[in-house]
Amino acid sequence: MDTTQESELLGEEEELENENDISFPREIVSVEHSFGYDCKKLFNLVLVDSDTLVFASGNFLNYFSISRQEISFQETVYGCGVGFITKNEHPDFTNLFTVGENGARPTVFIYEYPSLNVRVKLLNAAQNCFTAGSYNKTGELFASQAGYPDFIITIWRWEKAEVVLRAKSFQSDILFVHFSEHNPILLCSSGLSHIKFWKMANTFTGLKLKGDLGRFGKTDFSDIYAMYMLQDENVISGSDWGNMLLWQAGLIKFEICRKGRKPCHTKPITRITMKNGEVTTVGMDGYVRVWYWETVDLADPPEDDLFVEIDPIYEFKIADVELRCMQKIHPFDESDFTHYAQDGNGGIWFCDINTYDVPQKPRKLYSCIGGRVLAAQMSPVSPHFLCMSESGKLFVYQYDEQRLILEKEFPAEGVDVIWLDTNISVKGTELVAAFKDGILRQMYLDLSNGERPKMTRVRAFKAHTSPITALTVSRDSSLLLTGSADKSIFIYQLSRDEHQLVDMHPLGFVQFAAIPNCFYWHETEPTVVLVGCKSGDLYEYNIRTEVTDRETYLSYNITENSRMRHTKFASIKSRIRRDIHRENVKKRKERKRERKMNEVEKLKKANPGLQIDIESALADSEPDEEEEPLHIPAVPNAIIWLRYTLRDTIWVSMAGYDAGYIYELEFNAAEPVRATIIAEADDIEIHSYCIIDEFIIFGLHNGRIRINRINPDNFTDLSEFRIYPMHDGLKGTIPKIDISYSGEHLLTIGYDGNVFLHKWNGPKIVRNKVRDNLPPLPEGVTQIPDIEPEACSLEQEKINAELRRQQEAADAHDRDVLSKIGALQNVYFDIIRINEELPPGLRAKDTDLLLDDRITRQIRNELQAELDDVREDLAYDLEFAQVGHTKLYNHFLKELVQIPFTVAPLRANVPGVSTFRLQALGEEHAQIKQDIEDRLKREHDMGLHDYVAPERSDESIGEPPPESFFFGRDPKSIEPRFSRKMMRLLTRYRKRQIFEVRRIFDWDKLERQKPDPNRNHPDDDAQIEDAKRNLGDFKLKIGSDYEPKSSETLTQKYIEVVECREQYFAMVDAFNQMVLDLRERKGELDQFISNKRNRLAVIHNYLPEPDRQPLDPIQETDMDLEYPELNLIEHYTPGCGVEIDDILTLEHSVDQVIARMAPIRSTANVSLFSLHGLDVPELHEHTAFTMLQISKLNRSLPNAELDEELLKLPPKSDPAYFELNDDGQVPYMMETRHRWLRQLLVEQDAIRTEVDEEVRQFDKALEKLQVRRFHVKLDAEFMTAFMNSLNQELYILRDSEEIETQLLLNAKTAMSTRNDLQMVINSTNRQLDELRRNIDKLGEQIVALQVLFATTVKGHKFFDFLRRIFKKKWRPPKVARGDDESSSSSSSSSSSSEDEQADNKSLDSLDMTTIRLDEATCPTGLDRSLYDLAFSMRSDRHDLERNVRDLTRDVENKRKEIAEMQIKMKFHEEVYQREKNALLQFRRNRQQEVNKVNISAILRMDQLQHFYDGDDYRDLSKAILFDADMLVDLRRRADQLSEETLATKRWHRINFIHLRRMNTDIKFMRFEITRLEEEIRQAMMKKFGIIVNLDELEEEVLRRYIFDLETNAEDELKALEKELLEKQKELSRCEEELVLETQNNTEKVNIMTVLREENNILRTLLDIQNKNYAKWANPNALNLSYDIEKLRGIEKSLLDQIECLEREICALRLKSKPLQINYEFEVDPNAQPQVVTSEILPNDDAMVCPAILNVDAYMLPPMADEFIMDRVQTIVQKSFNRFFGKSTTPENVRKFAQRSSLYLCQAAYSFQGRYTDRIAECITEHLQTFVPKKYFIHISGEELRKLFNEVVAVFDYERSDVNTEELISGIFDHAKDSLCAHVHLGDSEVVNRTHFIVAHMFKELIEVLPLEEFQADETLRMIVDVLEREPMVDPRAIAVEQLIDSTLQHAQENLIDGITAVPIRSLGSSIQRDLIKRRQYKQPSCESPMSVRIATKKPGTSSGLPF
Repeated sequence: MDTTQESELLGEEEELENENDISFPREIVSVEHSFGYDCKKLFNLVLVDSDTLVFASGNFLNYFSISRQEISFQETVYGCGVGFITKNEHPDFTNLFTVGENGARPTVFIYEYPSLNVRVKLLNAAQNCFTAGSYNKTGELFASQAGYPDFIITIWRWEKAEVVLRAKSFQSDILFVHFSEHNPILLCSSGLSHIKFWKMANTFTGLKLKGDLGRFGKTDFSDIYAMYMLQDENVISGSDWGNMLLWQAGLIKFEICRKGRKPCHTKPITRITMKNGEVTTVGMDGYVRVWYWETVDLADPPEDDLFVEIDPIYEFKIADVELRCMQKIHPFDESDFTHYAQDGNGGIWFCDINTYDVPQKPRKLYSCIGGRVLAAQMSPVSPHFLCMSESGKLFVYQYDEQRLILEKEFPAEGVDVIWLDTNISVKGTELVAAFKDGILRQMYLDLSNGERPKMTRVRAFKAHTSPITALTVSRDSSLLLTGSADKSIFIYQLSRDEHQLVDMHPLGFVQFAAIPNCFYWHETEPTVVLVGCKSGDLYEYNIRTEVTDRETYLSYNITENSRMRHTKFASIKSRIRRDIHRENVKKRKERKRERKMNEVEKLKKANPGLQIDIESALADSEPDEEEEPLHIPAVPNAIIWLRYTLRDTIWVSMAGYDAGYIYELEFNAAEPVRATIIAEADDIEIHSYCIIDEFIIFGLHNGRIRINRINPDNFTDLSEFRIYPMHDGLKGTIPKIDISYSGEHLLTIGYDGNVFLHKWNGPKIVRNKVRDNLPPLPEGVTQIPDIEPEACSLEQEKINAELRRQQEAADAHDRDVLSKIGALQNVYFDIIRINEELPPGLRAKDTDLLLDDRITRQIRNELQAELDDVREDLAYDLEFAQVGHTKLYNHFLKELVQIPFTVAPLRANVPGVSTFRLQALGEEHAQIKQDIEDRLKREHDMGLHDYVAPERSDESIGEPPPESFFFGRDPKSIEPRFSRKMMRLLTRYRKRQIFEVRRIFDWDKLERQKPDPNRNHPDDDAQIEDAKRNLGDFKLKIGSDYEPKSSETLTQKYIEVVECREQYFAMVDAFNQMVLDLRERKGELDQFISNKRNRLAVIHNYLPEPDRQPLDPIQETDMDLEYPELNLIEHYTPGCGVEIDDILTLEHSVDQVIARMAPIRSTANVSLFSLHGLDVPELHEHTAFTMLQISKLNRSLPNAELDEELLKLPPKSDPAYFELNDDGQVPYMMETRHRWLRQLLVEQDAIRTEVDEEVRQFDKALEKLQVRRFHVKLDAEFMTAFMNSLNQELYILRDSEEIETQLLLNAKTAMSTRNDLQMVINSTNRQLDELRRNIDKLGEQIVALQVLFATTVKGHKFFDFLRRIFKKKWRPPKVARGDDESSSSSSSSSSSSEDEQADNKSLDSLDMTTIRLDEATCPTGLDRSLYDLAFSMRSDRHDLERNVRDLTRDVENKRKEIAEMQIKMKFHEEVYQREKNALLQFRRNRQQEVNKVNISAILRMDQLQHFYDGDDYRDLSKAILFDADMLVDLRRRADQLSEETLATKRWHRINFIHLRRMNTDIKFMRFEITRLEEEIRQAMMKKFGIIVNLDELEEEVLRRYIFDLETNAEDELKALEKELLEKQKELSRCEEELVLETQNNTEKVNIMTVLREENNILRTLLDIQNKNYAKWANPNALNLSYDIEKLRGIEKSLLDQIECLEREICALRLKSKPLQINYEFEVDPNAQPQVVTSEILPNDDAMVCPAILNVDAYMLPPMADEFIMDRVQTIVQKSFNRFFGKSTTPENVRKFAQRSSLYLCQAAYSFQGRYTDRIAECITEHLQTFVPKKYFIHISGEELRKLFNEVVAVFDYERSDVNTEELISGIFDHAKDSLCAHVHLGDSEVVNRTHFIVAHMFKELIEVLPLEEFQADETLRMIVDVLEREPMVDPRAIAVEQLIDSTLQHAQENLIDGITAVPIRSLGSSIQRDLIKRRQYKQPSCESPMSVRIATKKPGTSSGLPF
């Protein structure tokens, strides 16, 4: 049995023993129901099945059935509360849930559901409590997090209950643990102000749990409640302020918020999940938001502002809830989005966060109290109780039905509530509640309708300015007290009003020196109350209830110190503990002394007579313990509750350090007189108590209730008790315990939000009888308005009333004084009036009333002083105004082009047109443009020009090879002796040498210009790369791969801003100028109209009243609106010019003085005799008006009447016309009068018409200008917005300019350094090449000198002596430089001596003398000139060798320099690339910032295209603004591409035909070249008997001729005979060796060839066997035709080989050079390629050895012909020129290339294009036999590989001739694949499959075959052969006419050439005819050779179509 089980058994035994000592049963109280749960606890909700939720409620687990709305309970095992509750989300463990219980032995229980059996217990994971728990994704591991004090995180393998890992997390509470869903070894924990990242790592000591604490850096510390680990090991977490934090490597990478720096949530985030790239966050603000995470991944904020702004893509508002946990209802259903949510405000919600469909509306499933429950009270008359939460809500429950019936919210936080007793409340349903806003509210609870209860506010008082802290009602319910934080209590007197409701009458307040915290009323004296304070003070106050209104008239303060008693609690707990400790020590020592005494007594009895020192034996050996000092709390603790005792003392329960005891206080004692310790509750605060008969029930701080039986003899004896764990052990403080009206139920509330209803089985105290029918709210009582929190308190209202009374008294006094002054003013005004009524002479002047001049002076001085003071006071204001005027002018007007004005219409009813406010560009604009030009120059100089000077290539033509046949002599000295024939030979030889050199140079140049067949044209590559970058990828500036252009600089942005500003200015200024012109036109028009109006007024003076027609009304000009600049003209200057004396006597007012000072116009200069007025036309008109007596006419006559009137007049010839008639009128005057009047009328009409037309034209122009102004304003507004955007971009660029300039400078410096170094390297390379060329030239000169010496002394009898002189080596002089150099010198000397010995041994074999000749003397018989020539030539050779040595040393030095510089170059290149990349990255980051700038654009509806189905066309958030011109170009480009595709197809056919023709021509040319070469060979054989080189032949002829000219023929002949004899002997020996080597080599080659061919054959057979297994399983009929053809080919090859061998034997017989095998026979261009080839192996003489033939040699590819050889030789020669062309002569390069090309061709043929390391070694080994090693070392392995691949490419290129048979076979396979695709797609149109195949073949054949070949019989045969092999092809199904139509249609759409129906009909009919014939007459056992040949080919892709 383990220790745990033992301890559990011991604990049970102790409990049994305690049970025997307690007189009341444990079942005295039992839990009946829980009305809430700890909804503030994070993650306190688990869904165990789809209908049941589990949550912790104090010490219980509640099981909530959603469908039945019922709750069942399960008590925890240890009764100390629940640390966490969670569930394993793995599908295999859905029936389990996990509970972590707190307590002395914290344990994790894993329950099964629904059986609720414990499956697993996890022990010893914490010391006191748990805070969090979590499972990993697989459900195998479980992490439990312990709380205070150990904070240990434990990783469990829970099924085995074994600990995997354990570590300490942090020093504060950890609230959340999360396993990574992507990496099983990673997890995170977070909590108060921290986050920690864990990793389970394997170390050398085993598996460890490593943790890294997250560092917040510049971000504020935050509590983290939720997090999620991403796949890249980054972590998303929440924060206190609602933003998301992204953690990377333990640091905050950046912070995520919404746009505009709004937080993601307004409260902390409690849940983070991720799915399909979308992150879902749940916040305590009631929102669930979904974020698109890729936006965050792509973000790259600057380092100084690590914020990423992003808006959610979805947002769900659940309600006004506080989401603390969410449980998915169907966790494994991806299509379900419903959840259950834990509401921290009290309740459980159903919510749907569906992002694919319309979500369901949230609904509340369960309601409860959210947060702490502060107060509760049970109804005195009914089964109801009410609770108050800390948020100020009141909850009313009906506990017999276990339901919440009412929930009432108030605007302030709650404090306490009282359900008034029936002693004062007749109704029994009245409540009083106190709140922290200082307001006391009285409510009436209407429970008359049980289904619709209501709570009505009937009274409200604000007696305190601070929060209320306590509330109580006296025992007789006559007084109500409220305590407040303002250190006072307010007293209300309770009574009943006319409605029999409780009436609260304020009496007053009593002021204390401390904050009241609790009350207790005296049991016998109803007005005496105890007040316990938060500072430990205790007051007893006797309340005076008879307070008159007079006493509280000014203030409610009724404090009377005489009625108050006070004491203060003093802490004695530390002293009590010290005394207890001392007592325990004393008892221990006494027990120890007794034990020692017993031992002494036993020892005395055992040893009588033994003397023992009792004192020493009983002495205490333990040292005295050092006692701890007494602890007195620095801040006194609060009194929680208090009551009177039977001993007339006061019991108090203290908080804080003094908890755990109940103290007895007396008012006259300085400290508690007694202290009762509470057993098993030391240090535990007692927050509430309830006395029921003989029981007292305590509510403890740890959430437990303690039932104590009261000892009637000693009320302080609380030893008999039981403890019941109810509420949470950590935060379940019980502030209230209450009993029901019947005494059967007990109610407890806790700060953990729980409300427990208990069944009380003890003695019952019945308070009242139950009332079945509760009264409703009385009629006439309505709800009163609530008091605002800012309202005044009752005391403040009293104070304000007194202040108002005092203010009214002061106002009354002021009114009395003013009335007396008014009466005196009336008397004064009467005197003034009487004085003014007197005559002027009798009036008393103001000066007469002056009693004394001094009074006047004093007044003057006072006025002057005041005036000076005013001027002095106003001086600053004046200056300030002038400065302000200047600043305003400079700010608003100075920079304007003109003052804005408006031009109104003259008559039209339209608004006027206004100018725009426009600032002038000014000098700053010009300066900015100048600065831009300077910046452009600087930027051009600062730009990166990534250019390195290329290395210059040597384009010079090489020189012809040296003419060695002159033996080193000057040709000019020998040529004159040449005969004419030899001179022609020499000239022809030189011309041919020059031609060959020139041709080599031209070929090299052509090869350099020739494009590489393996590479594309550079322009094509550039276009392809550009297409790859841009085709189909419109480069957006928001893309991460966007590369900003180097031109996107601050200067360019300045240019854009300046250009935009100029465009804006030009546009607006042009419009303003148009308005200004219109205003000037209006001014002119006003003047014109004024003149016309004046003229019309004159005319109207002469016209009768009925004929007068005024102008139509015209709007007057508003000068302020149209000419505002006139208002800016200053008309006044500072000061008004008024002096003191002007107003001293009050004779004139200031205005009168100013008016008198105004200038008066003078009439002195006006002449009365001016006659200029006589010249006015109006004067003449007035005279005419008077003379003609126009006034006599009442009106003008109409035309008809006028005609009648004029006809009545006598004619002008009649004298009566000028005389008076009977009416006294003169006819002449009458006619003149009418005519003059008619002229005036015409003029009047003309004026009106002209004015109307001008006005109409003006108004029309104004309307047009108004329309134009609208467009200009629209453009200006958008241009302003665009300018703002440009300025924002400009600011971003300007802020980053300094950094960019530095980065650009760094890159430019790195680039300059690299370029300079590259130029030095190029220069050094050129110097190195020059040195190598010089060395080669010197080497050639040395060789020429050696040849010259050999030819000069050849055959001489002193040849060895002269050669020894010439061969003697040059030794450098010895220089003594030290030991090291002496050793090197000695080694040099030794080597020289060895060389000398070698020279001494090189004696001529014919010289038999043993005498060594001395070099110092010329021997006898030797020509002196020859002797001197030997020394002279040796000296020349030494000079050349010294030069070579010096140049070689320089070459090595240059190489070392280049190697060092290459290393530096690599470093500088890396530096440059790094700086360049840094600059690019910076520009990209800057571009991202620029992209954040918004730009407005105007779009029409027709510009919106390419919508997705269902998208809202108004949502342009994901749209791309695309340039219309680019779109048009793209469309045009699409058409161009279509045309180019069609043209390409047509050109493909043309080029294909041209290629076939070229291949035919090439074959013919090859045949001609081979034929001509063969003729040349035959001619040489006939003439020379050997193939000779003409150059060598001519050189030999010239050499002999020159030698004959220079030497004696007889001596030379003897020497030649002797040399010939030696050469013959040497030749015989070499031939024998050659025969032996050839035989050995031939055997080895035969073996190698056989093995290689066998290997190839076996591989081929295996491939054929694997690929054609189906055909071999069904063997076809035997067909030997192909084998016969193969054997014939072998026979022909053998005959050709025999012929080659015979010719080689003939050549050997003639002692001529061996011939090439490929040169020995003619090649028929029309013949089939040879199937038997020869393998060429390299040797020194460039011979070709035939390969050994075998039966399968035909399977190898053919050997190259001469054309391929020439191409290969060109490639090899070009490569050799590049490798070591600078180190040797072109002739040597040509020879090396000629030899090497043969071997490379054979190698390419032999190795089948493969290239491995072993093949590379073989090729290198054989090439070294052709190319000297000193040149071969210049070829690297990579370059050799490239050269070999180029040779292989030539072979592949030549083999790629179009094979018509393979082409037709491929087209047939393609047709079958196309048919298969149509059948699989369900194409019902494909019925005739045979016709479909033939039609498809015809469409492709007309594209690739010329028309001639299309109609050829061979093509017909091949098509028939291919179709015949398919047994399901029926020729009768071929519809020829349909075939013609489809083929012609295809040709018209895709081909240029015209195709007629004739060849198609001919070929189609022939195919049908031949197929029918073959199907009818073909033997069943036969098979065409073509079928066999096709059967051996690689099978194509099977179409799978059942033919």
